[in-house]
Amino acid sequence: MSEKSDARSADLQAWLLIHAARDLAFYLQDRICGEHGITLEQYTVLVAIKHHDDPVTCTDVADWLGHKVNTVSMIADRMVKIGLLRRTRDLPDRRHVRLALTRKADEILRQATPDVWAFVQATMSSLSDGEKTTLIDLLERVRAAELQHFPPDQPIRIEASYETSDLSRLIDRLGQYAAPPAPVANRPDAVSQGPAALGLRTARAGSPMRKRQKGVSY
Repeated sequence: MSEKSDARSADLQAWLLIHAARDLAFYLQDRICGEHGITLEQYTVLVAIKHHDDPVTCTDVADWLGHKVNTVSMIADRMVKIGLLRRTRDLPDRRHVRLALTRKADEILRQATPDVWAFVQATMSSLSDGEKTTLIDLLERVRAAELQHFPPDQPIRIEASYETSDLSRLIDRLGQYAAPPAPVANRPDAVSQGPAALGLRTARAGSPMRKRQKGVSY
């Protein structure tokens, strides 16, 4: 096999692995959220609202998640119907609707967050701190290369959740949901039953957390 063929093979393998890792992370996180009665998509909306200072609009959530505003509005409509969100037209501009979590949503977020974070930590624990830094650098270079192909006439929505300062802010907001480690499960399917079954300590406020990207844009 020629060097050119080897390079093409490496390109394809790396590209497929990026997609495979992303898809698997989505599937497993969605399954974890499902154990708490919501989808990963709904969880990320709750996280986005929790991250922002009140008042929070669909535009705020869309900008943070990298979604279109119409998409977030439709998701919010469904979440209102099942009692996860409240929509209030009390802003100076009546065209803007304020979003707020209900008590039900806040309790679900409190229960689900330790499991979601434990999954992130369990997955990333396979890498050393140096390897994580290298991975972040490499993925940022890939993303930068992708953005070179973005249509110049369209606005680019880059999730604020990628930024270090925003991660610290997010940890501070969600740190209240951290829970003490649970007893280690002896079942071979512990991971499939949710990361909390592994007895891993979840991230606390102010501690470093490695969060995957598209946090989520699903």
